[in-house]
Amino acid sequence: MDCGLITLPLGPLESNMYILTGPSGVFVIDPSVSPKAAEDYCNLPGLASGECPVKAILLTHGHHDHIKYVNSWISAYPSAGVFFSSNDRELIKNAFMNCSYMEGSETVYDFKFSDLAGTYGQNIYKDDSMEIRTFETPGHTMGSVCFLVNLSGEEMLFTGDTVFKGSVGRTDMPGGSSKILAESIRRIAKLDPGLRIYPGHGPESTIGYEIRFNPFFSL
Repeated sequence: MDCGLITLPLGPLESNMYILTGPSGVFVIDPSVSPKAAEDYCNLPGLASGECPVKAILLTHGHHDHIKYVNSWISAYPSAGVFFSSNDRELIKNAFMNCSYMEGSETVYDFKFSDLAGTYGQNIYKDDSMEIRTFETPGHTMGSVCFLVNLSGEEMLFTGDTVFKGSVGRTDMPGGSSKILAESIRRIAKLDPGLRIYPGHGPESTIGYEIRFNPFFSL
């Protein structure tokens, strides 16, 4: 399978879901889009019917607009690993805290996952062509994480709602803390300025761009 990154800006609140493809298989980040809609958008035959080599489902945090279809993906790919921080466990079990009420629903989630709490800087996947490391970046939620992916030599940081181009995630919802988010931003700012950022909403950016133009990187 060819190496590639597909952005699907189709989720609730125009949240970005990402699909990574390569020799290692398929990796799904923030499954806010159904397998059928993803297959149609990406032109990946068999994605909806469980016929693609999906290896992992990666969740940056527990808000509804980023995990709306996690159970659909788990049903289609029961052998895929699910990675999520237990520091957001309370969110997924409460419709107010996971903000599903904002879409007019009361959705709670219950799924098994490999816990990312306490894994800062650790590899959660590694083979000859793919490496995924986690960086715990609380603030938007207490369980927010970023995924640093090296796909055949190309590095990418998936930031969820921690960092957007020119801004950061809001902290006025349950589990949010502006003070803790500022600490997370300071750690992110130490990464390679050329590192590309792929956020949970909006366009991509780089660490260097955010250092220069994002006011929250100077707090």
